[in-house]
Amino acid sequence: MAQASIICEMPPGEVSFDLNPDQILMSRQSSMGSYGSGSSNSGSPAGSSPSIFKKSSPPILTLNRVTFLGSNTKSRCDQLMDWMSPGGGMLGALAGAALSALAGKNLITRPPKVIFSWGPSFLIEANITNVSVTYNRFAPNGSPVRAEVTIRLQQQPSLLSLLATNPTSAGLPGRKAHTVTAGDSLARIATDQYGSPGRWRQLAEANGIEDPLRVRPGDRVYLPNPEEMP
Repeated sequence: MAQASIICEMPPGEVSFDLNPDQILMSRQSSMGSYGSGSSNSGSPAGSSPSIFKKSSPPILTLNRVTFLGSNTKSRCDQLMDWMSPGGGMLGALAGAALSALAGKNLITRPPKVIFSWGPSFLIEANITNVSVTYNRFAPNGSPVRAEVTIRLQQQPSLLSLLATNPTSAGLPGRKAHTVTAGDSLARIATDQYGSPGRWRQLAEANGIEDPLRVRPGDRVYLPNPEEMP
């Protein structure tokens, strides 16, 4: 069974789930307005106006009852909460403060983007907007060793959102992520995953990589289904 996780690229970090979510609630809201005025000849009641689309908010995902187990339960919950604020925690805040001091202004104005990854159907770039934690089991020294967590994510525009995500409604299965290791290159990854080193260009385009030589160990490379490759 695929293991769900939330990954942050800057500051780097990953929170994996011991038990996958029981439910995923997806919602999106649009705003409607009025334009013009209705009349008896327009088909609308007199004095009314037809509705027009104004804007639509990004989709929101709510992950219900994510379970963390073990001695690092609290540190993972704390990490999720850190990613809700600009800087993404102590390390990110220190780095942001150093950059801001050099530039003479505040560069960190929004929380870091994270990626929710679970099997072929979910590979979503988002911001964490809410984390609710219930610690329900403790070690003899008082340290939490089990928690049930609800996480709300607001999806953000990205290349990942252009890829199909639902294999039951015209989507394509087979999407996954690869963590670059020492000695890896885009050509080697393309050979291993797609059978041809020449597909490194398509892989770079799918990931928005301009310079393939800048791929480093620890980077995450997202692997579309072969039929989704540009």
